Amino acid sequence: MKKYLEYLCIGLLCLLSVVSCSVRKNTKATRAYHAMTTRFNVYFNGIENFKEQLKVMEDKYEDDYTRERIYMHPVSAYSNPKDVKPGGSFDRTIEKCQKAIQLHSIKKRPLRNSKKMSDPKYREFVTRDEYNPFIHNAWSLMGKAQYYKGDFLGASATFIYITRHFTWKPDLVAESRIWLARCYLEMGWLYEAEDVLQKINNDGLPDSQTTWFATVNADYLIRRGDYKQAIPFLKTAIKAEGNKRQKIRMTYLLAQLYAITGDNNAAYAAYERVIKKGPDYRTELNARIRQTEVFSGKDMEKILKNLTRMTRQAKNAEYLDQIYYAIGNLYLSRKDTAKAVANYILAAEKSTRNGKDKAISQLTLGKIYFDRRDYVKAQPCYAEALPLIDESYPDYSEIAKRSEVLDELVVHAQNVELQDSLQHLASLPEAERMNIIQKIIDDLIAEEKKAEEEARRQAYLEEQEGMMANMPVNNNGAKQPTVPTMNMGNGSNAWYFYNPALVSAGKTEFQRKWGRRKLEDDWRRRNKASFSMSDFADNNINYDEPEEGDIEEISDSIAKGDTISNVMQNPLSSDPKDPQFYVQQLPLTPEDIANSNEIISDGLFNMGLILKNKLEDMSAAISAFNELDHRFPDCEYILETYYNMYLMYMRMGDEVTAEVYKKRIIDRFPKSDYAIALADPNYLENLRNMDVMQDSLYNQTYEAYLANNSTKVHEYYELVSRKYPLSDLMPKFMFLNSLSYIGEKNIEAFQTGLKELLEKYPEADVSPVASGMLKGLAQGRTIATDGGSPKGMIWTMSLGGDGDSLSLSNDSVAPFTLDKDVPHSLVLVYETNSISSNQLLFDVAKYNFSNFLIKDFDLEIISFNEISMLIIKGFNNFDELSHYRKMIEGEKGIPLPPGVRPVMISDSNFKLLLDGRSFEDYFNFVQENQ
Repeated sequence: MKKYLEYLCIGLLCLLSVVSCSVRKNTKATRAYHAMTTRFNVYFNGIENFKEQLKVMEDKYEDDYTRERIYMHPVSAYSNPKDVKPGGSFDRTIEKCQKAIQLHSIKKRPLRNSKKMSDPKYREFVTRDEYNPFIHNAWSLMGKAQYYKGDFLGASATFIYITRHFTWKPDLVAESRIWLARCYLEMGWLYEAEDVLQKINNDGLPDSQTTWFATVNADYLIRRGDYKQAIPFLKTAIKAEGNKRQKIRMTYLLAQLYAITGDNNAAYAAYERVIKKGPDYRTELNARIRQTEVFSGKDMEKILKNLTRMTRQAKNAEYLDQIYYAIGNLYLSRKDTAKAVANYILAAEKSTRNGKDKAISQLTLGKIYFDRRDYVKAQPCYAEALPLIDESYPDYSEIAKRSEVLDELVVHAQNVELQDSLQHLASLPEAERMNIIQKIIDDLIAEEKKAEEEARRQAYLEEQEGMMANMPVNNNGAKQPTVPTMNMGNGSNAWYFYNPALVSAGKTEFQRKWGRRKLEDDWRRRNKASFSMSDFADNNINYDEPEEGDIEEISDSIAKGDTISNVMQNPLSSDPKDPQFYVQQLPLTPEDIANSNEIISDGLFNMGLILKNKLEDMSAAISAFNELDHRFPDCEYILETYYNMYLMYMRMGDEVTAEVYKKRIIDRFPKSDYAIALADPNYLENLRNMDVMQDSLYNQTYEAYLANNSTKVHEYYELVSRKYPLSDLMPKFMFLNSLSYIGEKNIEAFQTGLKELLEKYPEADVSPVASGMLKGLAQGRTIATDGGSPKGMIWTMSLGGDGDSLSLSNDSVAPFTLDKDVPHSLVLVYETNSISSNQLLFDVAKYNFSNFLIKDFDLEIISFNEISMLIIKGFNNFDELSHYRKMIEGEKGIPLPPGVRPVMISDSNFKLLLDGRSFEDYFNFVQENQ
């Protein structure tokens, strides 16, 4: 204080001679004057605005209590673009600091006193970068204001400047380095923050910065996930915090850290401290709710009574979902799952905000169902919760994966559950059956009446609200009623897609009938390559194919014993209030029961596969497979069931049980691929090496095929069939083996091989190609066998028409033409996935941009199953294209990747390719007309 009084006196003297106090002079008087002016004028206004805005930010910001960890300070919300930004404007503070620095920074060095140069302190003084003894406060305040504004990069630059230009103030430098570390943390630069904090420790931390270091170090450790190490530093920071709201926030965070690290008692006590500090109601409510998550005491009646009382208070109407969630937590802590589930369901029903709070209760409920293996009930919980959370939610990727798998799993589980229920109902005496059906109808009618009453009530409330909004205001400023001009009606006319319940029911029904389908053309077909052997039979008879829905309806009716006339005369009931609507769905005949059992067996098998492969729940998968084996020991899935059981038990180390299933496979299905593979004493070793060996063998087989060495192709196929019959690449080996018969002119073996491929692997990636070839043959097209096997599969495949067939002679397709004066294109053809299409596109586009300033070329990538092409358009004739090709293949051109073949073709001929020709057809045409 004495020092500043001295500055003040000197400053007053300077007022008598303002000119002498310019920043261009560096005397004791000028330094004192500018220090005083900085402190009591510009800086004062800046610091007052800073304190005011910081309080606004810390007091008014609403924390997201659904997060696993709330922010240590609201400023961290600037780091997440999705978060609501905190209040507080620090622009005025920054402006004042910049003004102070601009007007009062003294850079000019003082006149040296040669007699004092031997003094180290004096030498340090005369070599400083700044001589205003107060200006460092403006720099520091500006950095803090930039930080709280969310300009972390600008703030870091300011603090770096302070550490370099105010080296004679060690406490200030240490403080600024800690602030710099905090800026790095907000930008996500954990490594840089760690480096700064470690250097501060190594250089020696001043006592004045101990608590500030603890605050920032706690933030760093929390972001790194070292929660236990962060707790003592956070406790130190809480003790030093002066703002009440900020102290509450940090205490709440401390409780969350205790909960994360499993110290439930400490977490409960920390939440209790939050409550006792007198926070706002929202914070207090969330603290009480989180206490229920970590409650480990014995007497929960008092807490339960308080929460129950809160459900009846009007002020809690918006928070009912959270309160019921808390009650559910208490019951769950006592292993009373039934009451916990009931309250979690209430939490979802009472939710009015449809936010993360609802998602939390739904996920908790879904996990209970999932752990019970009640997947039908678990699926809607996850499906409803997932859209309400984002990627920042803990374990989001695991939740998303589980939800996706449940969407698939529940279709099969519902089918099994439904068919079991229908069979049970069908087995009852008719009187009892009809009583149950009548009760279902009565419940439906009661629900509809309840819904209608609710709709009328809502319509009335909306009508009253609309009338109140349109009431004119009288002279006293009060609303006065007017005669209504429109009746809103008693029914609800809400559109189907605005009714979540109907949409959910429709989705479930769709998946029950069709399974999970992509949004694409021909979505009804599970396998776009699906075929019937009748497709390849007599091609002289053409039938109009009925729609798939027609086929299903007719088949179902015939299965029930109805004739076509009976079906037309007695249409099925679609009225859910008609008992016949339910009776017609019951499996009452042996044929119906057989169909129902087929659906159940299909559902159990697919459930087992999904549980094994996608959820890796071996116990649940074994349970599903065992039920399938017990109920349907002769179904079509039993062989694969035994093999999957063998693999699971081997994986779990139970070789004895695995051997049981191995023996079943060999005894019951001795000629199957599984039996052949398991009979090999080196099967497990083969299985381990299969992934490596199959790729090498396939490459050798493919090279032999390209070299027209059909003998080698057959040898490799036999080797793989014997040693790796379960290889994922087996369909490709079968395909190449079948194609190699073309070179031998053995068309019958070619057809037989493709039919076997389609029968065994109907969903393989080569199946559409094989299907197209056989259909082409069935339509009367012949294979061009001259010249041996095709030189490469992709050149022989048709691009359009039936698609994916070999080069087949067909006089109905227009012939190629030879005209060099029409527009042409350069087509770079390659096998799909053999190169990076995007990289090729980039290289060509870069070359065109660099070498053709006026000429503009269009680039397009298209794919036809195994064939992909980059098409370069824009050539007026063949000569222009020839010149371009010479340039692109020259020294300064583009080195095309191996496997890419450039094809020069007119636009009209290229259209013929797309209409069903193959590249081999075009190559033959060019060769004949050269």
